[in-house]
Amino acid sequence: MSRKRRTGPKRSNPFLSPVKRVRKLLAASVLLALLPSLYSETKISSISEAYWTENNFLRIPEYFTGKEYFGKQVVLRTDKDRAGLYFVLELNHPLANLPENSSVLIRVIRSDHPEAKLYKLELPRKTTERSEILLGITGSDWNSPKIKPVAWRIELQDQNGKLLAAKQSFLWGHGK
Repeated sequence: MSRKRRTGPKRSNPFLSPVKRVRKLLAASVLLALLPSLYSETKISSISEAYWTENNFLRIPEYFTGKEYFGKQVVLRTDKDRAGLYFVLELNHPLANLPENSSVLIRVIRSDHPEAKLYKLELPRKTTERSEILLGITGSDWNSPKIKPVAWRIELQDQNGKLLAAKQSFLWGHGK
């Protein structure tokens, strides 16, 4: 059994070329449609809270320079005072991936005040590869370790107010 080889010119199907084009266009459009889903959205991985005193922020370089030393930490506060309630916010992406001029909204119900208070903190323009932010409600905004957060909601927004990510405490979702 021997096979016969064609040695002559290939016969071209006049309909094959448009069909290939349609297939390529269809594959490209499907790929473009799926492209946004390949990038994961920004999520708040975890949030913890604690009352920190000024001494929690003292570092050796501060003794030499007299200026607060942050290292690679991103610390945002409602007041220049250091003592207060801090939320440690962990994102699934580095801060550098966020849109410019993004901000964080903290809504919190305190043990000494039944109505929610709103605090807005602007993320620094110079973003980092860090994915952790320390959000401080400090100074006269939270002046005692005896005051406890009853419920809270934290939102990450772009400069137009579009919600990028949000996380809330268990009690925030319950009605009064």
